[in-house]
Amino acid sequence: MSTAVNEFVHEALVYTSDEEFLDRVVPFLRVGIAAGQPAIAVLTPEKFRLLCDALGDDSGGLAFVDASLHYRRPSHALAEYRRRLDEELSRPEADLVRVIAEIPSGPMTVEHEDWTRYEAVVNRALAGYPLWVICGYDTRVVPEQVLADVLSAHPLVAAGEQPARNADYVEPDEFIAPPIRREAKRPTGAGGSLARLTIADEPELTDLRRLVAGAARAGGLSPVVVDDVTVAVGELARDGLRRGEGETSVQVVRDQARWHCEVTGPASGADDDLGLMIARLVSERVEVAAGAGKETVRMTFSGATDVRRRILDAASELFYQHGIRATGINTIISHSGVAKATFFRHFPAKADLVVAWLQQPASRWFDGIRADLDIKKEAPASRLLSFFDLLGKWFVQDEFRGCAFQNAAAETPEAAHPVRQVTEAYAAEIRDYLQRTAAEAGLSDPDGVAEQLHLLAQGAIATAVVTRSPRPARLARAAAERLI
Repeated sequence: MSTAVNEFVHEALVYTSDEEFLDRVVPFLRVGIAAGQPAIAVLTPEKFRLLCDALGDDSGGLAFVDASLHYRRPSHALAEYRRRLDEELSRPEADLVRVIAEIPSGPMTVEHEDWTRYEAVVNRALAGYPLWVICGYDTRVVPEQVLADVLSAHPLVAAGEQPARNADYVEPDEFIAPPIRREAKRPTGAGGSLARLTIADEPELTDLRRLVAGAARAGGLSPVVVDDVTVAVGELARDGLRRGEGETSVQVVRDQARWHCEVTGPASGADDDLGLMIARLVSERVEVAAGAGKETVRMTFSGATDVRRRILDAASELFYQHGIRATGINTIISHSGVAKATFFRHFPAKADLVVAWLQQPASRWFDGIRADLDIKKEAPASRLLSFFDLLGKWFVQDEFRGCAFQNAAAETPEAAHPVRQVTEAYAAEIRDYLQRTAAEAGLSDPDGVAEQLHLLAQGAIATAVVTRSPRPARLARAAAERLI
């Protein structure tokens, strides 16, 4: 079949050898590079090098995207495609973007259904772009059943230099449920609004995503779902802002253990806008209510079912956002969706809740770092420096919000307070580890070195909360090298 320059093409390439892969992909990319079209390879570094060697001088026109980062989650991959396509197509000469991509598969025993649904969603979510994407599937690593599933999500399959129609193609609505459409009269959840923000332009999307992520964590949603819903809300809001003038608002509500997020903006009436497609991909249920030129997309998720867990999740998010003293028990009860009597049955006093928050694994950040250091089996002096390298990796993680123990200690001046005792015990635990390691390294003053290294770490953590960068850890490491 022939293809027009400005149409969307989604092609599957099944191959059994590197030669088969190159036979299809090299001429496909060379045609685009010669025409000045953007060409992107979303591959592993190894596969990218193989492709560049085959392209020779033409490889200079090929952009590389690390597949392990791009395909972190289906929702993230769709949003990232939109961002990159908008950027590439902003150039007047770009009439078509060519992409060769491979989802890192391995056995894919757990996640392959998510990625099959993703491949189906691509057919609607990116259909408005002049895009020709070839999805490679290496039969040497992709299981047979996985291959059969993903092929059904591609309307075209490779057949020589031009793709052929796939007789086994299944429409996207067979993979993801269509939204439920209603008139705009339906009230929000019984729990009332937990968070609300209205934005008027795209630069405000960062604040919007941050608010939704915090509310999702407080609602007990898993980290993966928090990531998904944050992306979905961001793209829904972006769609609303692009449809015309007028504000877009987001509201988070709770109805007992169920958690809802509502995005309201200019009406579209379409079921295949990218934001709505992502919402359909990640949500348990999607409802759309339209009226008076406005449209509300309502996503529903199951929060934490364990009551104690819900209380701790809500308290954790509120403590990080507003501080311990400024967060009242009634606010925690409202965000966790439990009855007051239920709250006090689990936590008779606020101090009991704060101590439980500090003792949960998510707050004890040093446990993970210590485990990584033990696995490395480096020389003791090297472990002391690797400690700061691991701090830097923690600083750039999405869930990084500082040290709960630092925050609690700063708000609890009373030395005999149960919270203060827990924070001091944890600080001593970290210093003891550093002291033992310094002694093993043969340093002349292991106690003094441990105190100084701990102070460097605490300062780096506090600074990283503001900078959201690994740089404080690098600076602390440089100072540690001089001490050691």
